Amino acid sequence: MEHSARTRVLRIGTALAFTVSAAITGLIGAPAASANEPPITIGFITSNTGLAASSYVNSQWGAQARIDAQNAIGGVHGHKLKLVVEDDGSSFSNNLTVAQDLVQSKGAFGVIEDTSFTAGSYRYLQQQGVPVTGAAIDGPEWNLPPNTNMFSVSGVLGPFSDGVQYTNTDSARFLKSLGITKMAVLAFNIPSAITAAKALVQTDKSLGIQNCYLNTSIPFGDSDFTAVALQIKSAGCNGVEGLFLLSSDIALSKAVKDAGVNAKMVWPTAYDQNLVDQPSALQSMKDEYTSVTVDTTVHPSPAAKLMLARLKKYTPFTGSIPSINIIYGYAAADLMITGLEMAGAHPTRQAFIKNLRKDDKWTAGGLFSQPDILSNFGTPAMVPKTACETFLEITSTGYAQYKNGKPICGDRVKIASS
Repeated sequence: MEHSARTRVLRIGTALAFTVSAAITGLIGAPAASANEPPITIGFITSNTGLAASSYVNSQWGAQARIDAQNAIGGVHGHKLKLVVEDDGSSFSNNLTVAQDLVQSKGAFGVIEDTSFTAGSYRYLQQQGVPVTGAAIDGPEWNLPPNTNMFSVSGVLGPFSDGVQYTNTDSARFLKSLGITKMAVLAFNIPSAITAAKALVQTDKSLGIQNCYLNTSIPFGDSDFTAVALQIKSAGCNGVEGLFLLSSDIALSKAVKDAGVNAKMVWPTAYDQNLVDQPSALQSMKDEYTSVTVDTTVHPSPAAKLMLARLKKYTPFTGSIPSINIIYGYAAADLMITGLEMAGAHPTRQAFIKNLRKDDKWTAGGLFSQPDILSNFGTPAMVPKTACETFLEITSTGYAQYKNGKPICGDRVKIASS
């Protein structure tokens, strides 16, 4: 799927004991793999409990599906892979605690962060030289020095070392195509969501769409939008976009309708099996819109079909639409595997980071149509000059293509400091 959609979406086992020397080195300088050696341990941190659980629960299935598929063909350079899952409970402090446990007690070579709380542990993981893959959905640490050990599957938009933030005009072009002239933008009060919301306002304005209401102080996971909906109505908005979890999307959509607001509504995180499984919520959100990171139902690519088949083979997943965080978990595991492949038969963390940082062609095996730019860390050169996004319309039974599935593309633009 297109790069811009991945950057906009917000977000957001047991270990086989290592020998003492392997636990200390994290497989640095390990001997050649053999049948008697332990596998390479990969940590996975997510939020299966707490405020963010509704969006992250079972996200480890994505990573498990990709890793099990790799193990089925012999692993990486003869090393089988072992996934160890930790729950940070939607807490920054717990995120650090479980990261330390993965590295110090469970011998993790690398860590996948599929959580909105990576800010809790990224400094520790950088100091330990641990490779990290995941999605840059919680803050700017994914693209700022000295964190060259962090690789985002969702791409990055800054701010970079020069302090400049970037975005793309594709979303604003989509809103304009809907006839929206006065847009309300709301976001959780977390850094990445606040930055994304302000960027949306600026790009909308560049195409003549007025911001009628901006609220970036919504508590994480909030579901009470009665007062907010009345403010949106008072401001005369005819468009609403929320940078939320799905549960908050549903709540705000209902509140806006209950307030009698006639507005087009856009939810970047509403392409989700959890919505399809709630017929009343699906019916309520009929004729609203969502972007799609990986389409698995309307017009899936061969790579999307493969991911879905692996999920159903190796995990309890039975639906048709993996959540965005299951997808990110799958992609992050694929990127971890790619880094291990590039690190050679005797993988070291240093070789992993050095070699993967040169890669500008990774697409998760074709899952994403536009590659991530992993080189030029900390600079605007990580942002593609053009990015595209596909949108879907929510129907009473699921989703339908918008404009026959033709991607809407836009240019890279700088965001003024606020």
